[in-house]
Amino acid sequence: MDVFLILIGLTGFIVSAVMCTVSFFKNKARIKFWYIVLVSAFVVLIIGGAIAGPSSETSKDNKPTETKTAIQSSTPDKKVSSPVTNVALKVHFIDVGQADSILIQSPSGKSILIDGGDNEDGPFVVKYIKAQGINKLDAVVATHPYEDHIGGLDNVIKNFPVTSFYMPNVTSTEKTYSDLIKAVESNSNAKLQVKSGVILDLPGLTAKFLAPNSSSYKDMHNYSAVLKLTYGDTSFLLTGDAENVSEAEMLKAGYNLKATLLKVSQHGSNDSTTSAFLKAVSPEYAVISVGKGNSYGLPAQQILDRLSSAGVKIYRTDEVGTIIATSDGKSITIDKKASSIKPHAPSASSVKTKTAITENNSVADFLDER
Repeated sequence: MDVFLILIGLTGFIVSAVMCTVSFFKNKARIKFWYIVLVSAFVVLIIGGAIAGPSSETSKDNKPTETKTAIQSSTPDKKVSSPVTNVALKVHFIDVGQADSILIQSPSGKSILIDGGDNEDGPFVVKYIKAQGINKLDAVVATHPYEDHIGGLDNVIKNFPVTSFYMPNVTSTEKTYSDLIKAVESNSNAKLQVKSGVILDLPGLTAKFLAPNSSSYKDMHNYSAVLKLTYGDTSFLLTGDAENVSEAEMLKAGYNLKATLLKVSQHGSNDSTTSAFLKAVSPEYAVISVGKGNSYGLPAQQILDRLSSAGVKIYRTDEVGTIIATSDGKSITIDKKASSIKPHAPSASSVKTKTAITENNSVADFLDER
């Protein structure tokens, strides 16, 4: 419409201007008529230009708006595909030989490390975490102060900002423990005591500690922090080195132990994974973190047979290396092949040297209770 008015006005203006000039010399009686036409054409030209101006301005204004909208809509896609934020729950059972280290990546992008392997595993665990695109840890959990679980944690804590550190209320006389405490005091914001009922803040899933349930034990293994992760219809039960005493306490407490995946306690030792406990958990999958050709004869054949008889698919780090279990909230997929149960495994001919347990009162000053 604006273009049409401009064309009419411009044409009328040119024609009337010419006719005014001609009439001035040849027919002055007609000059008044052409003067009126000239003025009218000029008015039409001005109106057309006025309409075209705002329209053009509006068109210009729209272009940045469209670009901005496109940028905004693309931002969530980039966030979802970043290496830190996942569309699913990922649990990495890191191959640290005859030791334990588990990295959890939550759907909301939070990262949690449970244990850090032996002392010499620290640099490897740090490298592994960085390879996942992680630059901070929202929580670090030391299940209990044995070197094969906390040895590498001081190295990890020195390399990443740590929001919260969790540990049961027990101390050790070993240097590995004192090294860990020094690292935690320097690099962790909160130091919290692990006990049954404590909940980790992980948006989108439930993360609750089910053990320890007592204030003291004869065996260090039973102090182990046991964490249950529930994401949608799937769940993970991560048991540290909890033995039959702790398992019995969890059963007696009436906890819902049912889980899709069980991290078999104490590298598959006969002292854990009792028939009653396994029945309550009733897992589809079991992961055993264990060193190849270890001198302890683990995993014990009795435990392998018990799991196999229950129809559980077994995955072992000594056979396939690091194992990554991914849950979309409906089912769990594992990136490695299940183990084929061998008829004869070496018997446990030696017992791991136990760290001395000291009075645990000193830890109460170091850890905050929830």
